[in-house]
Amino acid sequence: MTYRKFIIEKKYYQELSISERQILKILEEVVKEVGEIYRLQLKDGFYPKDITKQELEKANKNNPEILSPFTYVKRENGQLKAIPYHKLYEAKLKPLASKIEKAAAFCENRFFKNYLLARAKSLLDGSYREADITWLDVKNSKIDFSIGPFERYLDKILFIKRVFQGHVGIINKNLTIQAEKIKETLYSSAKLSYEKYHSTDIPKKGVNVFVEQTPVTAGYMSDVVFSGEHFPSDLEIMQQYGSRILIYESQLKYKFDKLHYPIFKILFERRFASKYSKELLYKATGWTILLYELGRQLHKFSSARERLKELYGPIDEANGFASGIQHAKHLVVKGLILQDELEAIMIIQITWMFVDWLLNLKQQKMFNYVAGDTILLNAYLKSGALREYGGISWPNFSKIFFEIEAVADQLVYLLQKGSFKEAERFIKKHTTLENFESLGRNLKLITPNI
Repeated sequence: MTYRKFIIEKKYYQELSISERQILKILEEVVKEVGEIYRLQLKDGFYPKDITKQELEKANKNNPEILSPFTYVKRENGQLKAIPYHKLYEAKLKPLASKIEKAAAFCENRFFKNYLLARAKSLLDGSYREADITWLDVKNSKIDFSIGPFERYLDKILFIKRVFQGHVGIINKNLTIQAEKIKETLYSSAKLSYEKYHSTDIPKKGVNVFVEQTPVTAGYMSDVVFSGEHFPSDLEIMQQYGSRILIYESQLKYKFDKLHYPIFKILFERRFASKYSKELLYKATGWTILLYELGRQLHKFSSARERLKELYGPIDEANGFASGIQHAKHLVVKGLILQDELEAIMIIQITWMFVDWLLNLKQQKMFNYVAGDTILLNAYLKSGALREYGGISWPNFSKIFFEIEAVADQLVYLLQKGSFKEAERFIKKHTTLENFESLGRNLKLITPNI
């Protein structure tokens, strides 16, 4: 689905002023309409259908816009031509920019107003970088909003071209405060291991975390039902200005109810599964996506995307889960979560892998996630951390931690300085879907109609 609307509790709307409600209503209309641009991208793709990676790289030497994240490539008179998104979709983007400007006119928060105007401008002239920087500067706004070409996952050739999506959210103040506490604890502990784990200094520049109720989402994030994301994608901006992690509470709960919890009950042996309540597993799902996004911020390295090319996606995805769990032990030591809650996080992480696999069987839009997932799943099975007897039964959590540590070191090495050939060998050795097929055979009874 390229557009989703969620029912939000009245208390969140009641916390907004009259002007904020007007802004929210306008931005909901904007988000809904961006879904149409995403549908066009799914239809047209990013490149001519007969293109090869070698042809693109050769053409890019004379015209760097060919491999810009924000251009569509067409073949014209035998030559490749790059058309900027803001020109290609101009007829649809102009009305959206006008509506965003209209919303800005009601805005009393100067930071959010500046951001809305910058985002509207970016749709008309492609100044996405400036809009992202302005977004990172927003303070004390109860409303959050995004629209534009952000994620790269549908570019199966070079993992470069970005797809349109959008959301508007009402910030959940209480859960945001809790998420900030987890962030501060995790990053404070991680600083002690910066040299060992080659961590970047993005957290020092400022990683802001927000948990949001999302009345509407559209585009790619809606299609694959993202539970969370980090922005921006541009490493240079992150290193200079920090980053923004968003947890989409509405989509997270929807996905948990429709997929995570039903799959958990099928995937794990009944007696073992009975130890963990639905409430605990839902909380663990929120922690899992938060830890995953926080973990990815620790290992953003210059030139990693360029070195690893299309293999960057699965390696980065696997590292998000591995690093998140690896550092989660500090949360237990600091008393932010209990031992059984950490176990629930690891259980949900395993469940999450099968959710990705099942969604990809239907949509074929989650291939980077599944490739990353299988690296960890295969390591767990090979080491005996997971065993199957009437479903996955009694995971060896100590072995999972040991495997996480080993795999995380390999993944961080590849992200920091590994070559494309090294990444290729690693992916070939550690990724196979056979274990998903074997352990997930009963999951096909679940139709991921979300």
